Amino acid sequence: MSRPSSDATKQAFDRMRFRHDWRNYQMRILSELETHLDDEKLHVVAAPGAGKTVLGLEIIRKLGCRTLVLAPSLLVRDQWIARLRDDFLDGELPDWISTDPEADVPLRFSTYQNIHQNRIRTLPPFDLICLDEAHHLRRAWWQTLIRLQETHKPVTLSLTATPPYDSEGWEWDNYNALCGPVDAEISVPELVLTGDLCPHQDLVFAAQTTDRQTYDDNREAEAELFRSLRAHPDILEMLVRSPWMTDCRNHAQEILDNPELFSAMLIYLRDAQLPVPAYARRLLRLGGAEWPVLDWQWLGIVLAAHLTKLPAALLARLKTAGALRNDRLTLPPPRFLNRVELLYDDKARLAATVEIHRLERENRRDGLRMAILMDKIGHVALKLDHDPQEYNAGAVFRALYLAEPRGDLALLTGQIICLPRALCEDLSGREVPGLPDYALIGGPEFSRAVARVNAAFSTGAVRVIVGTQAFLGQGWDAPAMNSLILGTNLARFVAVNQLRGRALRIERNIPEKTSNIWHLAIVPGDSLEGEDIARLHRRFDCFARLDRNAGQIRSYFSPKGDVQQHNAITAEMARRHDTLAADWQSALHLEHRPEPRLFRETSIGSRMRRQMVPVSSLSWLGRLREMFGQGPSDQETRRSLERLARLAVEALRELGDFSPLQEPRPEIHDGPAGYQISLHQATRFEESLFHDTLRQILDPVGNPRYIIIVRSGLFLKRFQYFAVPGRFDGNRARAEIFWRNWRGIIGQGELIYTRTPVGRGELQAARLNSHARRVAHHLSWR
Repeated sequence: MSRPSSDATKQAFDRMRFRHDWRNYQMRILSELETHLDDEKLHVVAAPGAGKTVLGLEIIRKLGCRTLVLAPSLLVRDQWIARLRDDFLDGELPDWISTDPEADVPLRFSTYQNIHQNRIRTLPPFDLICLDEAHHLRRAWWQTLIRLQETHKPVTLSLTATPPYDSEGWEWDNYNALCGPVDAEISVPELVLTGDLCPHQDLVFAAQTTDRQTYDDNREAEAELFRSLRAHPDILEMLVRSPWMTDCRNHAQEILDNPELFSAMLIYLRDAQLPVPAYARRLLRLGGAEWPVLDWQWLGIVLAAHLTKLPAALLARLKTAGALRNDRLTLPPPRFLNRVELLYDDKARLAATVEIHRLERENRRDGLRMAILMDKIGHVALKLDHDPQEYNAGAVFRALYLAEPRGDLALLTGQIICLPRALCEDLSGREVPGLPDYALIGGPEFSRAVARVNAAFSTGAVRVIVGTQAFLGQGWDAPAMNSLILGTNLARFVAVNQLRGRALRIERNIPEKTSNIWHLAIVPGDSLEGEDIARLHRRFDCFARLDRNAGQIRSYFSPKGDVQQHNAITAEMARRHDTLAADWQSALHLEHRPEPRLFRETSIGSRMRRQMVPVSSLSWLGRLREMFGQGPSDQETRRSLERLARLAVEALRELGDFSPLQEPRPEIHDGPAGYQISLHQATRFEESLFHDTLRQILDPVGNPRYIIIVRSGLFLKRFQYFAVPGRFDGNRARAEIFWRNWRGIIGQGELIYTRTPVGRGELQAARLNSHARRVAHHLSWR
C-alpha cells in the first residue's frame, strides 16, 4: 500500500519509536504487513496478552497515514493514548494528537458511539481507520462505519481478540465486509507456548434445576399449543381452497413472487397428510426431496399470511398463549422462546457457585485468588440479614461468608464495595447486617477502596472477589487471579471470551501460575442436556482449549456421563491444576509438526454425507449406490470432500486471492464431530477465505445470486443445490470462474441466476432441499 502523506504527517509519525523489544510473534505480523494490504484491509486477531494496542500503534507508525482510531469506550480510548505516550513518545503528548474527531491533525482517537451519534457531520480527511475491538460493533455502528468507509475510502485496520465466530451468517458476512478476512492471528496456544499467557483449563460444573416441574410444564404447554395449531381444520380448509392450490399453474407467477409462503403452505398440508398438487411439487422441485418438518418457523409464515382470515376462537387462543399482541404474531410465544431463562435457577446457581468455591479453597488453600463475575449487584441481599435466595453479587458474597465465615472476601461493583474491616483503616464504612467483619464503602472514597482491594488481592489479604461483569469485565486487571467463575448469563462468545481473558494473564512473581475457568450449566434432570448445555456447546466451539482427556488443544465440548459423574470428573481436573502446565506442554509440542499452529477446521457430521456430497463428484459405483437410496461410502465421502476443498482453493486462486508461489494443501481427517477439513501451507488470510468459501458451499442455501443444481437419481428426479459463494457472487464473470472450476473438479451441474422469476423459484427450492445441512467450525492445534 502506498498513499501520499504530507510532510507534517510524515514528520509526526517519524517521532514515534517503540521503546521496548518486539516479541517474535509481533515481529512476524509486522514483517508481513505489506503482503496483507492488497485489499486495503488488515484484520489482526490478537489474544489477550499479545500486545494488541502497541502492535496497532506500530502499524499506524509504519503506514504513516492520517489516522482515525476508534475504540468501544472512553476507558479503552484512553488506554491507547497512554500506550502511545509511554511506549512511543517518551511520556509526552504532542499537539498533533487529539481526542476530537473533528480536529484536523494526523492522529485522532475517539469512540464508536461518538462517531455514530454525530455521524451527519463531515470529518476532516483520513487515510487509515483503526477499529479496535471490532467485535463490539453493533448493527447501527456497523452501518455508520460502512458509510464512513464509502466516504473517505481509507485503509481499514481491524484489531480484535475475539472475532464473532458464533454470529449468525448475515452478521459474520457484515463483519467480513467491514473488516475483511482475518489476515494474521496471534492465538492463545501460541502465547501459552511462549510463556505470555498462563496454562489454564475451562471447566463446566453442572447442577440440576430446583424447579423441574415449572420447566416441564413450560415444555408441555409449548407442545400442546403446537399440537392445537398443526392440522387445524380451519387452517386446512383455507389452504386447500386457496387458488394457489386449486389452480396452481395459472398462479405460478404469484407463487414465484412469494415462494417462501407457498413452501410453508405445502409443508403444512403435507404434515396433515393431505395431498399436495403435483404441479406445486414440480415447481419447487420437491418430488424426491426430503420435505422439511413443520416447525414454528413454517407455522408462523402460514399464520401471519392468513391472520385476518383466522376465526375468532383461534385468534383468542393465540392471544391467550401470548403469541398475538397488538396484531403482531410471535411464534413460539416469548415464554417458550425464552425457556432457557427458567434454567437461570437462582438457588441451583448459588449452590453451584458455593460448591466451586469450596473445591478451589480445598485445592489451592492460601494460594487461591478467585474472581466471581455476576450480572447484577444485589443491594437488597446486603441490607437484609437472611439466607440469600437470589443470584447476584450481594447474594453470592453473603452465601460464601455464611458457608464459612472468613475475612478474605471482597465485593467489588461499580456502585458499592464491601471489604474486610481490617482493610478499612482511614475509610468510613457502613455496617453490613449479619456480616460483622465487613464494611460497605461508597461515595468519594470509592476509588481508594478499589485500589485497596486490588492491592490486597495481590498480597493475599483478599483471596476472593465477587463483582459484576460490567465493572470487572472492562479494563480491570488482576494478574494474580487463578480461578474465575463465570456467573453471568452471557450467551455470546465475544463477551464470554473477554471475561476469560482476565484469568489468562501471567503473574511475573508467580511463574508457576495456572488458572481454572468455571462455566455453570443448569440442566433439567440427571442428563447433561437442555438449553444451557446447548449454549455451552456453541460457546466452546469458538475458542481453543486444552482437552486433557484427549491430550489435544481444540475447540470441542463433549461432556461425559450424568451430572454426578461429570462433576466428579470436573472436580478431579480442578485438583490436578499442579500438572496443568505439563499437560499444556505435551499438547503444544507435536512430534510430527516441527512448527505447529492453530488451524481453523470445517466439520461435517457423518450423518450429513448424503446431503453434503455432490453426486456428480462420486464414482460410477457411488452414483449407483445413490440411485438406490444409499449414501456414499466413507471412502467416497473423503474423496468428494477433498474435491470440494480443492474446488475452493483453485477457484480462489483463479480469482487472484491465493498466491501463485504457494501450493495450499487441503487435508481431510477424522475428528470428534465427524469429518474435519483443514488447509495447510497457506497464509492465515488464505485459510480464512478458504473456510468462508467452503462454508457457503456446504451451508443451507441463503440468498445468493447464483446457485448450482445437480440432478441425480432414477430419471434424474433428485436435485441437490449449492450456493455460489459470495466471493464469486458479484457478477456473471466471477460466477463463471467458480462454475468453470466446478465442472473441472466436481463434474456436471447447472448454473442458475436467481434474480429472475424462474430463478426465485429455484432459489426457494434450493432452500427447502438444503435446509437440513449442518456445518460446524472448530479450531485445532496441529
